[in-house]
Amino acid sequence: MSGTVRNVEDGQPSGEGKTYRYLDMVEIAGWFDVTHRTVATWRSRYAGSHPFPEPDVITGRTPGWAPAREREIREWEKARPGPGVGGGRPRKASG
Repeated sequence: MSGTVRNVEDGQPSGEGKTYRYLDMVEIAGWFDVTHRTVATWRSRYAGSHPFPEPDVITGRTPGWAPAREREIREWEKARPGPGVGGGRPRKASG
């Protein structure tokens, strides 16, 4: 989503007795207590200025990230522009 052209190839069988596990947007959303739609929005909203890490695999139309990339994704979220910085409407003051 970063504008860089990625070479997407058909996957290879994992072999007998082996299955690879990837994280989907629902699991990533759970880390941040948001919905998977919010993660999808992050991927498109910040594509030009702060691109979300590219997926490692795509199953059908569902992207997946290797579990080892959790730190990278959490770092991305920490650096994400927040409300009032082009990231949406500022929150109302409580009181």
